[in-house]
Amino acid sequence: MHAVWAKGLLHEKNIHLTFQYKLTPQSGTELHIAASNLYRLYINGALVGYGPARAAHGYSRVDRYDLTPWAGKLTRLSVEVYSAHVNTFYTVDEPPFFAAELRQDGTLLADASNFSAYRTTDRVQKVRRFSYQRAFTEVYRMTHDPDGLFSGRAPHHHPVETVPVAMNRLLPRRVSYPTLEKQAAACTAHGTIQLADETRLWRDRSYTLVDNISYKGFLPSEQTEEVTAEVRRFRFTPAEGAETPCQAPAISPAKQRFAPLTYVLYDFSRTLTGFFDLHVCAGTDTVLYILFDEVLSDRSELGQIHPFRNNCCNVIKYTLAPGQYHLLTFEANSARFASVVVTEGTAEIADFGMVCYENPDAARFQWDCGDPELNTIVHAAANTFAQNAVDVLTDCPSRERAGWLCDSYFSGRAEAFFTGTSRVEQSFLENYALYETRGGFPAGMIPMCYPADFSDNCYIPNWSMWYILELKNYVERTGDEEMRTLSKEKVLGLVDFFAKYENEDGLLENLDSWVFVEWSKCNDPAYTCGVNYPSNMLWAAALDAAAVLYDLPGLHEKADAMRQTICAQAWNGNFFEDNAVRDAEGHLTATGHTTETCQYYAFYFGIATPDSHPALSERMRTVFGPRRDAATVYPEVFPSNAIVGNYLRLELLLRYGYHAQALQECRDFFAGMARMTGTLWEHSALSASLNHGFASIAAVYIDECVKRRNGPAGCNL
Repeated sequence: MHAVWAKGLLHEKNIHLTFQYKLTPQSGTELHIAASNLYRLYINGALVGYGPARAAHGYSRVDRYDLTPWAGKLTRLSVEVYSAHVNTFYTVDEPPFFAAELRQDGTLLADASNFSAYRTTDRVQKVRRFSYQRAFTEVYRMTHDPDGLFSGRAPHHHPVETVPVAMNRLLPRRVSYPTLEKQAAACTAHGTIQLADETRLWRDRSYTLVDNISYKGFLPSEQTEEVTAEVRRFRFTPAEGAETPCQAPAISPAKQRFAPLTYVLYDFSRTLTGFFDLHVCAGTDTVLYILFDEVLSDRSELGQIHPFRNNCCNVIKYTLAPGQYHLLTFEANSARFASVVVTEGTAEIADFGMVCYENPDAARFQWDCGDPELNTIVHAAANTFAQNAVDVLTDCPSRERAGWLCDSYFSGRAEAFFTGTSRVEQSFLENYALYETRGGFPAGMIPMCYPADFSDNCYIPNWSMWYILELKNYVERTGDEEMRTLSKEKVLGLVDFFAKYENEDGLLENLDSWVFVEWSKCNDPAYTCGVNYPSNMLWAAALDAAAVLYDLPGLHEKADAMRQTICAQAWNGNFFEDNAVRDAEGHLTATGHTTETCQYYAFYFGIATPDSHPALSERMRTVFGPRRDAATVYPEVFPSNAIVGNYLRLELLLRYGYHAQALQECRDFFAGMARMTGTLWEHSALSASLNHGFASIAAVYIDECVKRRNGPAGCNL
């Protein structure tokens, strides 16, 4: 394949180009596409594809589209390619390119150089970033329907010159293509807004850290639109009796009329991830906003939706000249609720909805155990997985869309349950196997999430340990010997990397960068410094996994010695303590720091068993857990959070045969989430993502419990 890009635009940030070609395909004609960073494919004006599946630096995955459905008809192909060209946790910072081939039975008909190229300038270029982890917000100024370009009705667009450019090495896609089906939203409330005098910006690190050296974007002085200052002026007043159903502005159930300073609140009934899709008739020059989030928030001075709740800018803005428009947002976002606000002009909006961008294999998952509450949780887990496994295993489909390790240890197992395959995990692990050390990143270590770029070279040493455990699980589950071989250099590189942190007792001490045990007190620097015992427990398990993967019995011996030393040093007679530090004489001294999660690590990774520590085992099962009142019951032992302590707890209950208790704790922990958003969350509070990929493993736990209770036929799959 050969790649092209518009002349003079190779180093621009936040731009779109549309490449077009007309042909009359025959049966079996195929379109092959590779591009950076993102693209969407239209055929005769209809959205057909979105991609690509992400790959490691220097690689791109090729998508293939069969054009047989258009055989014998003059067909217009339009490929809109987006280049962020900034460092993010979602897309890599690399020069853009577009590569394509049209093939008929193996014969090349045309390639990228035969496509006409147009610069699409409707999306405002110089705007703030969406979040610290992702690229730019979407702000548009439109004078014509964007569908005109894709369907050939765009005389105002003029071709730009393209030139050959370098491209990446090519890989197969591996994962299934999203079906891009539209889900309608219900209009649930409406009213008016006032514009307050307030002009405060939403300033987070995605705004304050931009320097275009280590962290790229547009400086405040460069930005031509700043939507957060505009949106923070909004004050919502619901119309009397407007909560439900939506009455006053309705022209029909699918169409609403907007006057200046009015809004309509839409509800998808559960959180979805994808692209907002709506038809707008602007009667005059019109300014329209879409504010969205997974929940309605009482904390927002704005009204029903707090668009900055999740530390991202959930705002899309359109400035429209009079006319008819079909608007489809480009970036994948998550929302259950969306408010459409018109501040200037008049508009009629029809068919407001979302084109879903999710894993189609998981979307077809069915499960019924006859218990409505358990069914609701399992279906929420399937929704969560589908939205977090389109191309790699991600943490959340909103703020980050990042392929995090540790999360993937859990969601990789969920994939096998929901889909019967491990294709997304295969792609995820392949990306890690192909990773090459970049910049100032330490040799031997791997990124905490990937594909991604890190402005500060931060890494989580613990996440690389979970990577080895996940790789072992994956190879044993799939028999993928190629992945075992491809990943060997990374695993042995980690073994060498951590060797330099071994102290005289054979334990890791003073690990660098971001030592992460879980989101709770055990992640306090005072608890992770020195010899952190949960990290060492995890590393001993990782050494065992590496020994199995590559037949290295010496690593088993090393892991066994570590477990004995950890037990001798960390056990205080009642609990395992979290860490030890050096005193003034250089002696390793226990700190007395004790967390619930440390106990779960000890049992999960074989430091302790119910036989070796029966009293602690019984105490952890019967007294501890999410329902414990930590202020009065063992207040010196700080409670666990969801990732990963409470999940390790559930796995231990299953391991030791307490299925009824595990099932009840799943009900207690997940049912409220499932009812509120139809997804499962990272935290039990509303302070972060409410759609977190690793949480989808709850379905695996529930399924095991139900089968133990009812037998293998206890649910209908």
